[in-house]
Amino acid sequence: MATSLYRWHRQTISETLERIYNSTAPWVAIGDFLDDWRRSAVEHRFELVNEQPTVPVSTPDMQRWVAFCAAMVEWLCWQDGLPFPEWTSQEVYTLKEPWFLYKGWRLRAWQLATTPAPFKMRNIFGGDRMLDRV
Repeated sequence: MATSLYRWHRQTISETLERIYNSTAPWVAIGDFLDDWRRSAVEHRFELVNEQPTVPVSTPDMQRWVAFCAAMVEWLCWQDGLPFPEWTSQEVYTLKEPWFLYKGWRLRAWQLATTPAPFKMRNIFGGDRMLDRV
């Protein structure tokens, strides 16, 4: 039996999306993932994102969250100098229509200007602080 360096179960991105699919509030599931990402040593973080999520993308809402999580994974990996998992480059993780996390035309320019590239590439716009404290 393998021994973990961690005294808790670290939530993977695949488990994060399973929780969202099973009706956990998306920002709660994502916040739990980010907590585990930030509490893990950099050299152990890739273990949390390497496995491709297998949740059904059966609704437009779920499509948005799988795309968001793929973008988030690439952004986090880039910040830590880690490679991107192969699964994030698949077309299913890109939205056809733009998704602005903050409604209202006054916030649109800010979102367009400051959203990190992995999100923009997937047609997701939320500004530069959307992961600061989810």
